[in-house]
Amino acid sequence: MKKSLPFFIFLFLISCLGQMSSDLYLPALPTMRDFFQVSEHIVQLSLAIYMLGFSLSHLVYGSISDYVGRKNPLIVGLGICLAGTLLCQLSHHIDALMIGRFLQGAGAGAGAALFLSILSDVYQGNALAKISSFFIIARVILLASSPLVGSYLLYFFGWRACFTFLFFYTVICFLGSIFIFKETHLTAQPQTVSFSRIAKTLWILLTHPVFMCYAFCVMLAFGGILAWLTILPFLLQDVVGLTPIQFGSISAVAGLFFIIGGCINALWVEKMGFQKMLKIGLIIMLIGGAIMLAFGVSHVVNTIVIILPVIIYITGSSLIFSNAYAGAMQSFSNVAGAAGAVFGFLQILGGAMASFFMSMTSTYNQIPLSLALLLSAALALVVVRRQRTVF
Repeated sequence: MKKSLPFFIFLFLISCLGQMSSDLYLPALPTMRDFFQVSEHIVQLSLAIYMLGFSLSHLVYGSISDYVGRKNPLIVGLGICLAGTLLCQLSHHIDALMIGRFLQGAGAGAGAALFLSILSDVYQGNALAKISSFFIIARVILLASSPLVGSYLLYFFGWRACFTFLFFYTVICFLGSIFIFKETHLTAQPQTVSFSRIAKTLWILLTHPVFMCYAFCVMLAFGGILAWLTILPFLLQDVVGLTPIQFGSISAVAGLFFIIGGCINALWVEKMGFQKMLKIGLIIMLIGGAIMLAFGVSHVVNTIVIILPVIIYITGSSLIFSNAYAGAMQSFSNVAGAAGAVFGFLQILGGAMASFFMSMTSTYNQIPLSLALLLSAALALVVVRRQRTVF
């Protein structure tokens, strides 16, 4: 089924909306802390609350779309995201910001939950793998640059400009869902919606040892990523002394190493198998956390000793997501929407939990962050060793 360029642009934009909404405002967190006159722990919670809404929404959009199609859930979700983004932009009290962030996450989850299902509706087999590869590379480039874009918006226009940018970005996605996107799930049967059947499917997935082993690896890897996203704006700006623009630039460079890891995986996965590549990724993540901890206990705190271990961790984590997704989905192609929804829910839930716990810690040095990175990789390796039916 041939699709037009506007379709691919639209799909690319909705696939990036969720992560853009979480990352764009990161350089502004210290400024927002001062504006709302709250502690850094409180303003960090805005990221955890966003991720909570983002994760829960996956279960709704993915499961429902198998019955009612992709278009209507997408329109509803983007409308909710618009309302939440506007509330964030206009907020003058921290409570309003928190409510807006939850709504923003709950709405943005529609794009993240459905874009893979939409691709699988249109393409299969090698064609799907090829198109997905292009999407992954393009998305990582855009998402890696999000903190840098946010830092310039903050510098020239203030922290509200980050949410103004996201508002117009979401408007484009919302209009595209109405006027550009045509329903791709043509066999949808709304009259067959059965919430008991949906609940049964979700329970089967959540209790399936192989599926949950892969999902748990991704949950922990994404938790580590959200841990450093929560801590680094304060650690690098307040403690090390970087400007918001310097922080955004370094974050962009670090994010690009996800592409390097993805290229390594693409070159070696057929030769070594996705299970072995996943274990290699976990070991690399463990090394990154250990290096950061070593510098932390040595009382060495500077940009290089913080970012280098983060880059190592990111490179390792890039070997986790695609390989774990392939392993988890191989037995559930008949309920791809629900399986993708549960997988995405658990991944983002791991990020929300990590962000919440990290918001409760001190940012005077990198030791709390290093422990989070080390623990996430170690736990995932334990799960992998115990689940011998997978590896």
